[in-house]
Amino acid sequence: MSFGVFRKPLTVKRTTAGAYVGGFWVEGGLVTPAPVIRASVQPASQDDMQLLPEGRRISGAYRLYTDDDLMVANGTQNADVIEIAGADYEVMADASWQNSIINHRSYLLARVVTP
Repeated sequence: MSFGVFRKPLTVKRTTAGAYVGGFWVEGGLVTPAPVIRASVQPASQDDMQLLPEGRRISGAYRLYTDDDLMVANGTQNADVIEIAGADYEVMADASWQNSIINHRSYLLARVVTP
């Protein structure tokens, strides 16, 4: 059985890794063309919301299920941003599900709120 029918195409806003140049931090540039993934989009559960930093819990969140790899922020790399229903959501956490039946990755996304 294939679960691909439940997945829809989503555009990923990905940046290259940043770096220190002459002692100053320089953000990475936007990757073009933008990668497109296929994922099942589900509302985040209350347990998922508890995993988010306190200020991000009220902005809205989703859980994505996909075979594609997404970037979570680390020391030099910004997290991927996915547009869902006209709003941007940042990848906050990931989990690998290798159960030998339907291997996939699960990502927790929080809405990006700009002041």
